[in-house]
Amino acid sequence: MCKFHKSLYGFKQSSKAWNQKLDAFLKNIEFVRNDADFSVYVAQVEDVKFFIVAYIDDFILVSNNKDKLLQVKEKLSRKFTMKDLGDFHFFLGMEVEMDRAQRFLYVNQIGYFKEILKCFRMEDYKAIGVPLDPKTKLKNNENKDVEMVKAPYKQAMGSLMFGKLCTWPNLAYPISVVSQHMANPSLEHWIVVKHIFRYLQAFCNSNYTSKDYHLKIWLDIVM
Repeated sequence: MCKFHKSLYGFKQSSKAWNQKLDAFLKNIEFVRNDADFSVYVAQVEDVKFFIVAYIDDFILVSNNKDKLLQVKEKLSRKFTMKDLGDFHFFLGMEVEMDRAQRFLYVNQIGYFKEILKCFRMEDYKAIGVPLDPKTKLKNNENKDVEMVKAPYKQAMGSLMFGKLCTWPNLAYPISVVSQHMANPSLEHWIVVKHIFRYLQAFCNSNYTSKDYHLKIWLDIVM
């Protein structure tokens, strides 16, 4: 039996050890981890705000003060071996374009959507304008459909969910409807999934911008 003093890349505990090390360092330089998303760290000194988004060893640094941002970069580079890639344009399947003059931020997943459409052989399907027919009412499948044995239903759900989480929240309801039948999908369920892909085909060239996207939230509060 051997005891390693340092975690090696690829070991089961490596990711945990790296997360603990990164978390301790960021907290040491007065960053606070977001309770809702542990990959986001926030710091504020007077009117200067900092945000760090960490995905394993890929970081996005955001601040409203460039000089202070460079100081944070310097602290990180002294602790870890880093490479500054400049303004970020691609992150986790999302393409980002910034127009500093107009103060616009464009986010899209055109490349990702085109890739999954090709993966599921739906790149040539006719596009449609709605993700789900309002009259759609799916029932549980009581039988085992032979034609669905090789259908990549679960893989399609995973691919669509990633798009929903990143740039297309309007897919949330259609995906919630079809994902209820992953255990035993029928041909009818698979047709509805294809319907969602056809919707992506129509809108894969659309962007969300930081100016025209307004988030509204409704909560049910139990007193």
